[in-house]
Amino acid sequence: MTQTYFTPERIRWLHNKQVGIIMSPAFLVIECREIWKGSYFSRTGWSTHAPKDASPLWIGKNFRKALLSSEYFNKPGEPFLDGEEVDAMSKASNARRLAFWEEVASTYGYKKREQAGSCCDMVFAEWHYLVDDFVILTPSKRTTGGHFAWPSNTKQHKEKVMHVPLSVSDEDLGLAVQEALSRCEVPKRQTVNMLGRQST
Repeated sequence: MTQTYFTPERIRWLHNKQVGIIMSPAFLVIECREIWKGSYFSRTGWSTHAPKDASPLWIGKNFRKALLSSEYFNKPGEPFLDGEEVDAMSKASNARRLAFWEEVASTYGYKKREQAGSCCDMVFAEWHYLVDDFVILTPSKRTTGGHFAWPSNTKQHKEKVMHVPLSVSDEDLGLAVQEALSRCEVPKRQTVNMLGRQST
């Protein structure tokens, strides 16, 4: 079954680059990810932040830079990765993640790192770079347990997910990111991202 499942075509499709886009009442974060058996804060990729009202051009330029610098280390078809290598990666990834979020908290006036990420909208970005020329932007629903995407067979998924050609300009890419953020949902009244909600 494994040999049939991991066809050359599927292995090519599984290769992907990932970015997390996070918006709070004060800031916007673009977080580069690296992929092993899961997704980790990138040790070497481009992650950055700006005030919430960053321009579409800034968003698009930095989002593209983060996406291109994301790396895929997984080995489809192999049940295990090298444990020591994964452990070393995880420790380095976590250290960089904590340092990055300490900087975010300090820059935008939060007393603790944990407070910076307590009230945010989030979009998951994924690019199957060996087979596709577009990036998939998936808005999320915020709950007390974190951020979750809608299952792919639901109406909400079809309405909210965006497929954006990477051939568009940086500004248009930034506008697409803003639109994806505006499609995020929260349990109560939306207060973080009001783009597209001004007339409602």
